Amino acid sequence: MARKELVGQFIEQGRAEGMAQAMAQATIELYEERFGLMPPALKSAVEATHDLKTLQTWLLVAGAGTREVLHDSVAASSSGRSS
Repeated sequence: MARKELVGQFIEQGRAEGMAQAMAQATIELYEERFGLMPPALKSAVEATHDLKTLQTWLLVAGAGTREVLHDSVAASSSGRSS
């Protein structure tokens, strides 16, 4: 693999990780603005998630859904994860 391709992959990976962290943080902040402190187990699950599509869904639910729907969505995703 050429050095340029490798560098490009590292840059893309860094972007994806940064986006995931930002979306997780936004989800937590929005949840806490609407519902109060996020339970620690839920917060840990959100912070541990790196899938952008999942985080986008949770962010939308935190903004427009109910606390219960977000809890259920995170629980369903976390139970389906293999570590």
